[in-house]
Amino acid sequence: MAYCTILSTNYLAKALTLADTLQRHHPGARLTVLVIDSPDAAQLAGVRRDGVDVVGTDVLGLPHRDVLRLATIYDLVEFATAVKPLLLKGLLQGADQAAYLDPDTYVTSPMTELSPALEATEGGILLTPHFLEPVPPDAELQETHLLTVGVYNLGFCAVDRRALPFLDWWWGHLVDECLWEPLSGLFVDQKWCDIGSVMFRAGAWQHRGYNVSVTNLHERPLMLDGEGFGFVGHPDRLRLFHFHAFDTAAPTELSTRLASSTAHLRTEGTAIDALCREYAAALVEHERSLPAAAPYPYATDARGRTISRHLRRAWRIQAGDLPEGADPLPSPFLAEEADAFEAWRRRALKTEARELAGDVMKSARLAFPDEYGRLRKRFPQVADAVRGRVFRPGGIWK
Repeated sequence: MAYCTILSTNYLAKALTLADTLQRHHPGARLTVLVIDSPDAAQLAGVRRDGVDVVGTDVLGLPHRDVLRLATIYDLVEFATAVKPLLLKGLLQGADQAAYLDPDTYVTSPMTELSPALEATEGGILLTPHFLEPVPPDAELQETHLLTVGVYNLGFCAVDRRALPFLDWWWGHLVDECLWEPLSGLFVDQKWCDIGSVMFRAGAWQHRGYNVSVTNLHERPLMLDGEGFGFVGHPDRLRLFHFHAFDTAAPTELSTRLASSTAHLRTEGTAIDALCREYAAALVEHERSLPAAAPYPYATDARGRTISRHLRRAWRIQAGDLPEGADPLPSPFLAEEADAFEAWRRRALKTEARELAGDVMKSARLAFPDEYGRLRKRFPQVADAVRGRVFRPGGIWK
């Protein structure tokens, strides 16, 4: 089993904490850490840890220009999740099985059942659903949340070589459509796996101990005994806890991502609080040992101007419309193309405006369905003309 994670430099402390716990429970295991904001491992030579292979985007097998394209059309989270199938496929060239873990995952006990469970799947794909039981009304998140983010949490997945067709299919979508775009029903890499899990016969793992997080503690109450962390009223043991948005600067919170405070989850459960304290101590130690992370380099262009989501969208659309053999759009990250990108940025205002108008119309249609229907019925030619000018035919922008 080869293990991997993907991150930007500011998450290195979390990845090293993950690596420590992986080594603790699986001596000899190695963790490949792909740093998306570094083009090659040479730039990361200062980060050396036993059992850790820190690599840059050169391991993905993509031309550098293609990597810059991904960094242009995607924000940090989209970029990091888009290349997941490429990294897993690369690891399977030298390993029988490969598992991805988000960098903010903590291994609490040996994953003895992982390889056998993967072998037992029909398609060589093992995924973890967010929930395994119907959700009670007072839970932090409800089942409707899955309609937005997908059935499976892709903070963990495992594959073997039978999954290569699935990884190719997944990458075929993520190369352009790894987007957080609610109006198009997309949530980065996750919702594609709702479809792919059926097509490629993935296993939906029912073990309670994997990918436990603030989202599913209601069905997996933790306890602490002489053997470590387990679950109240269930024989499964905790294997992987996924610390969604855990911040050592907010020591009373389990997660800073939810709209409301999660402090009560720690005060009501001594096992949760003990796990958080253990994780925080290990994380702080690595944070202190590493230099301060530089800002994400792909957030701004070569002249230091912020690249907005609207601008990334316009670049993606125009790049996709280029005829075969045409010169590529100028990259925002290459100093020698800074003048050309600045000129393109000004021309892109029209595309940005059209796409923004399309989002407004989609929102209006959802918010005022009756009024929209009446207007379209009364002014069909106008409605069709506006639709034709605003909405792109086919694809995710329809």
